[in-house]
Amino acid sequence: MKKIFILALSICAFASLNAQVSPDYSLWLSQYGLNGTANYISRSGAIGAVGGDIMSSHFNPAGLGLYKKSELTFSSGINFNFTDADIEGKSFSDDRTGFNYGNFALVGTIPAESSGLKYVQLSFGINRLKNFNSRKTMMRSNLGSSFVNDVVLDAIVYAQDAENDFIRAGVVDLDSNGVLSSIYESGTFSQLKTIKETGYLNEFSFSFSGNVDDWFYFGTTMGMPCAYYKSVSSFSEERFDAAGESNGYYTYNEIQELSSVGINFKAGVIVKPINMLRFGLAIHTPTYYAMEDNYCSEVKYNTYAGSVAPTFEYAIQSPFRFLGSMALVLGNNSSAIGGTISADYEFADYSSMKYRFDNDLLYENQLNSVVEDLFRAAHTLRLGGELKLGMLALRCGYSFMSNPYNEPNDAAMNTISAGFGYKTKHYLFDLGYANIRTNGNYQFYDGAIASIEKSNHIVQATFGIRF
Repeated sequence: MKKIFILALSICAFASLNAQVSPDYSLWLSQYGLNGTANYISRSGAIGAVGGDIMSSHFNPAGLGLYKKSELTFSSGINFNFTDADIEGKSFSDDRTGFNYGNFALVGTIPAESSGLKYVQLSFGINRLKNFNSRKTMMRSNLGSSFVNDVVLDAIVYAQDAENDFIRAGVVDLDSNGVLSSIYESGTFSQLKTIKETGYLNEFSFSFSGNVDDWFYFGTTMGMPCAYYKSVSSFSEERFDAAGESNGYYTYNEIQELSSVGINFKAGVIVKPINMLRFGLAIHTPTYYAMEDNYCSEVKYNTYAGSVAPTFEYAIQSPFRFLGSMALVLGNNSSAIGGTISADYEFADYSSMKYRFDNDLLYENQLNSVVEDLFRAAHTLRLGGELKLGMLALRCGYSFMSNPYNEPNDAAMNTISAGFGYKTKHYLFDLGYANIRTNGNYQFYDGAIASIEKSNHIVQATFGIRF
């Protein structure tokens, strides 16, 4: 029943603006990637109880309480993205390389004069939590039915749309009696689908934190995420007659642009019962996003036909997020050799994500029902280690996030990482590398599923001034 309902929504996309909203949008904005400082990346994000990094503001703000000096940091690097798509026994590879912004942040540390409270910190950061950049290609051949025959003709009838792009481009004919016809109703077909995605999820963070007698640390963050996502997809279909000769070729292009701003709050604590052991807890409220959705399409055949939909506005609510962490600390700042071993656990129930529409409560309820059926709770485990050799630090990490989808979709994520850092009294330099592997599916109009494997390589550098 779920698959039928999702297919019905996709068919109605040709008939109504609202149905262009995908349930996946909520996941894209709710699920963080691995980005930010090189220190954070090289530990695979396992800093919840370790702290001392500006990325703590987005996960456990109490980690900012470990700062005893002020710090200004900037991070950037390169992102290498590789995608493999397998469908009907055929494999296709694609790749994309680009600049990777990490963060710009300032932590101001103020010694406190009251007894017990030793330091307070005021922090501001513009940190990138996720990149959407990718490119994938899929091809199918010797199909017995066309996209036009299976979807477009039915959609035109459903919408009673005589100005449809496929009609105006000449792919579908509409005679004076209102009868629809197309050469794509019969024959064999080859199809090529490409999807190029760009965009980011950045968050402005405003944090307050403190240090109580070097054993209890607390912090809060007001986050203001802003996201931009653009998808440019191209679907080309070629028809072959009974003799195997090419007899028709069209291209259907779609551009989807999403812009959003949101707000959330985070709070956390770190407790150090003994010098070598720390425990951390944090909670994130849902993020409330205001969305602007722009969509346009075009069909190229005998003539060109294109259409642009008006800007569509709605809201998305992400789930609560709960984090627990612990760290084993060996040595101290004056030790020649020291280090940390850390572990973080994160829980988020993605089936609780919500859409909000001001003027279409029926569609809102339908889409939220799809979200509830399509997604489930996900568990994330992050492990990180650091070996300090004086001013030099060697780091590594691993993380695993379970699949946020119900079957048969799969989007589990695995990360391995490594890096090093060099810190003096007045500056720091970190270099980190991470390989992020994740799976996914792309479902065609007729139910055929392409298995997608993504491998993302990030090389990130962080420069910092301490004062």
